Amino acid sequence: MYLKNIIKKITIFLLANFLIILHLSWRIIFHQPTSLLNIIMIVFLWLIVFNPRQRHIFLATYILLVCELFYTSPFGLESFAQISALLIANWLLLNIFTNRSLIIVFFTSLITMIIYRIIYIILTYFDSLIQNHPTTFSSILIKTFLNEALITAGTLSMIYLISSIFVKRLRPEYIFETSQTI
Repeated sequence: MYLKNIIKKITIFLLANFLIILHLSWRIIFHQPTSLLNIIMIVFLWLIVFNPRQRHIFLATYILLVCELFYTSPFGLESFAQISALLIANWLLLNIFTNRSLIIVFFTSLITMIIYRIIYIILTYFDSLIQNHPTTFSSILIKTFLNEALITAGTLSMIYLISSIFVKRLRPEYIFETSQTI
């Protein structure tokens, strides 16, 4: 029993490090608009949609802090913005958007990505005030952030659509069948 728990934790650690490598490599290797795909947000939004637990947020904290070492923005801005957005998405899916349909998944991921970038812009603005160096936000940057939100939301929706075929928990017939047996 104890060995099984250790193997599970080592597997999660290795998968987390693989996700870090995949995310950073994706951003470096591919050109825009493909590089705008936020793999970490896709994985954790899918985990939140599939099984909303706080444990996913703790794992995201580790992954995002390690990724933060390789970003050019000041340390902590991106990870704080992403963790805040994931917490908001978790709250939205638990309290407001309780239905797990394709449209809800798309709009939740779109809202989460937009919230993530709004928090990031606000934190960058405050950092520029503290550091006393001007930061300008052009329309190209806003368009890039919106493209990132649309690409990430669309990709998560496609992954949800494909996984709803194979994962019994995501199908509405499963909910109907379990309510009939009770």
